[in-house]
Amino acid sequence: MLLQKEVAGIIGVNKKGLAVGLASSIIQSAEAIGGYFVFDGECVGDVLHVFDLLERNGQPQQIVPYQLRLHVLTSVLNGSSHPHIALVETAFAPAQKALLYNRLKKERKEGVVFKRLDALSTPGRPASGGTQLKYKFCATLSAVVAKVNPQRSVEIRLLNGEGWVAAGNVTIPPNHPVPKVGAVVEVRYLYAMPGSGCLYQPVYLGVRSDVEQHECVVSQLKFKGEDDEG
Repeated sequence: MLLQKEVAGIIGVNKKGLAVGLASSIIQSAEAIGGYFVFDGECVGDVLHVFDLLERNGQPQQIVPYQLRLHVLTSVLNGSSHPHIALVETAFAPAQKALLYNRLKKERKEGVVFKRLDALSTPGRPASGGTQLKYKFCATLSAVVAKVNPQRSVEIRLLNGEGWVAAGNVTIPPNHPVPKVGAVVEVRYLYAMPGSGCLYQPVYLGVRSDVEQHECVVSQLKFKGEDDEG
């Protein structure tokens, strides 16, 4: 999500470049910040978590190294009270990065992004390589195929104290045969959705011939941190 504050007003822009609505609390926080700017960040509930500065008072910042952009961004955000716009935590020294990495993983956050301090701002996904790398805290589990769906996907289930419960669907890649109902399969995922227990961003890894159905239990699930909303 981009947050643009211009003379004409304050708008949000999604990753497709389309104008989208913003929570009134985020708009009010942006109004409290002096000058004009374009922030790059991510909305979680009614808070925009900012990690980059693309423009400041009409001056493009993309050609400025990230270390300098972050310095200016910190100065901009430290100059006012804006409870619904937060600066993403950043670590620099190896020891600090290790501590932050371990803490975020323990708190069951989604992951981290590593970025070179001399990186310019370029469009694209951090997972595609280049000057920054997104690393997700994924988990794996074993589940039982409950149903084979059309278009190469299967429904999976897990066992709890009362019986079998659904854990969502997973797509079967073209390089894997579609497993049969009752097969035990291994799935990588980011986290389980609170309430439903369905897997978020599941990736099929293959059949597990060394795991029995009764071992595919709900206790394998990794949920998001309690304070994590999106």
